[in-house]
Amino acid sequence: MERKTVIIVFLGLVAAGALIWGGHEYHQVQVKNIKISQIKRQKATLLKTNAKLKGTVTAAKQAQEAAVKAQRQVQNNSADNKAEQTSNATMTANITTVFNGLYNYNQDTYQQRQAKVKRWLSPKLNQQYFGGKSQLYGDGSQVTSKLTQLRVYRQAVSGSQLKALVVAKYQSKYASAKIWNKGTSVYEVSYDSQNQQVTAIDSLLSKTD
Repeated sequence: MERKTVIIVFLGLVAAGALIWGGHEYHQVQVKNIKISQIKRQKATLLKTNAKLKGTVTAAKQAQEAAVKAQRQVQNNSADNKAEQTSNATMTANITTVFNGLYNYNQDTYQQRQAKVKRWLSPKLNQQYFGGKSQLYGDGSQVTSKLTQLRVYRQAVSGSQLKALVVAKYQSKYASAKIWNKGTSVYEVSYDSQNQQVTAIDSLLSKTD
C-alpha cells in the first residue's frame, strides 16, 4: 500500500513538473513571438520612415536643381552685367533698325530702303536683299508697307554670334487699294556683335491676320 502511494505521488509530481515545464516553454514561445512581432513592426516602421525620408530628400534635390536652373535662366535673360546689357540693347536697336527699313516704305521711299539698312547688314545680306535686278521682296514700288509691331527675343550665344527670335506684325496695300492686308512673320535672326551687323534672316513663319 505504501509503495503504491509512493508511485502515485511520484507520477503526480512528474505530471505536475511536465505541466509546469510545458507552461514555461509555452510562455517562452509566446514571449519570443511577441518580440518577433515587435521587431517586424519596428522594421516596417523603419523602412517606411526611410522611404519617406528618401522621397523627401529626392524631392528636395529635384526642387533645388529646378531652382538653380531657373535662376541661371533668369540670370542669362536679365543680363546682370552692364556690358551684356549694352550688347543686348545694341543688338535689339540694330535689328529694329533693319526691320523698320525693310518694312516701312511707300512708292516714293521704296528705293531708299538699302541706304537705311546697309550699315547694319552683312555684305552677304546686302547682296541677297538688294543685289542686281532681282530683290528678295520682289517689286514693291507700287506698295505701301508699315511695320505695326516688332518684338525681339534674344536666344543663344556663341562667342560673338548671337541669335534672336523676331516677331514682326505689319500691314501693306497697293497704292490704288483701300484695304490693308495685315500679317505676322516670325524670323530667326543671326547677329554678329563684333561687327554689329545682322548676318542672316531666316523665315520661320508667315501668316495673314
